[in-house]
Amino acid sequence: MKPTILVAEDEQAARLSLTELLKADGCSVFQAEDGEQALSLVLHKEPDVALLDIRMPKMDGLEVLRRALHGGSKTAFLVMTAYGDSNTAIQAMKLGAFDYLVKPIDFGQVRTQIERAMEHLRLTPAAVPDIGESDGLAMIGHSPAMQHVYKLIGQVAASDVTVLIRGESGTGKELVVNAIHHNSSRARGPLVKVNCASIPEALLESELFGHEKGAFTNALFRRVGKFEEASGGTLFLDEIGELAPALQAKLLRAVQERSIERLGSNTPIRLDIRLVTATARNLEQMRADGTFREDLYYRLAVVTIPLPPLRERKQDIPALVQFFLRRSKQPVSITPSALALLCDYHWPGNVRELENTIARSAVLARGNVIDDADIQLLSEAPQARASDWTQLVPLHQGWKRNVERLEKSMVERALAEADGNKSKAAEILGIHRRLLYQKLREYKISTERD
Repeated sequence: MKPTILVAEDEQAARLSLTELLKADGCSVFQAEDGEQALSLVLHKEPDVALLDIRMPKMDGLEVLRRALHGGSKTAFLVMTAYGDSNTAIQAMKLGAFDYLVKPIDFGQVRTQIERAMEHLRLTPAAVPDIGESDGLAMIGHSPAMQHVYKLIGQVAASDVTVLIRGESGTGKELVVNAIHHNSSRARGPLVKVNCASIPEALLESELFGHEKGAFTNALFRRVGKFEEASGGTLFLDEIGELAPALQAKLLRAVQERSIERLGSNTPIRLDIRLVTATARNLEQMRADGTFREDLYYRLAVVTIPLPPLRERKQDIPALVQFFLRRSKQPVSITPSALALLCDYHWPGNVRELENTIARSAVLARGNVIDDADIQLLSEAPQARASDWTQLVPLHQGWKRNVERLEKSMVERALAEADGNKSKAAEILGIHRRLLYQKLREYKISTERD
């Protein structure tokens, strides 16, 4: 039997187009042009699947979703939005949406998602309950890889399942745990964070589990550990791959038994926490090497959320740049060529490196506009010879003149090594060719070859 579908979309052309395509597939289709009409049709017609736009007059799509599921609707909701931001995605998945689609809509994807939704309804017909409002913390990026992250956050937020966040340094693992906590039923409880790599091994056990007075030398009073501090909330252990074997064993016992003992005590303390861990290390290789316990790995990686490096989601760079510019202390804009330079870079330091680059460029920008010359990409910074520094003018004559003289010297040397070839000179300097052309004009350096 073909499914019954609700198409809730305020743009008439899009609504009619989807309706005709679905009818051609043999589906029975209802249409709604605003949120109130969509909610009424869901509750009274009970379609199998609803294609639900987020931005609609009278009532937005998230409110329709919330009220429909609160009213016991068994409909599978596919949320449609032109604004694939993290908060919308997380909220939609947390409220119980089956999935969501980012405009412009690919009908092949719609067809596939409807088939998946129908199979899901057949196997698990119960509706996902509404767990209420949340302030959710925004994450930036509309790339498919980040959309997958948002979906996972929305799906795990309502439960207490243990989560392992994987990703390179600087990818934003802490933002993920923030979003999980603030979209969970534990949002009113504490979010306690511990960086396992920043605390000496001798102190970390006491930091995590606490200690009794007299448990060791200089233990002059009882101390409550981070596990107890996180009671009723979420405990985030960052850099979990840095734990020593002895602490791995104690953490495994805590996770298995849901209880701990303070140092110097044999009295168990029951845990009421949600545990989230993160690492930039290859735990699979560490398991093979015997440096990370296999049983602990499986306890921590009940759900794994992989964070993509920035080089694999470069389409998100413009949105990230604009976000960091809005956060700067002074109003700053960026030229298209400077933005292109940022998009071409491979970002070994990921989002953190991009954030620092924008902050540095905003300070260096002249006239509140970031141009190519204002961008310093640290991992590609050219190295200066000692002889370059002998050409500098006395410090009291100014920073700008020293920088100009050094830059000109380096450009001239690179051109000489490249036999006048500008493209090769740019490669030698580790800069974009557009920036080299700008420096050639600025310092009136001529060449005979391109």
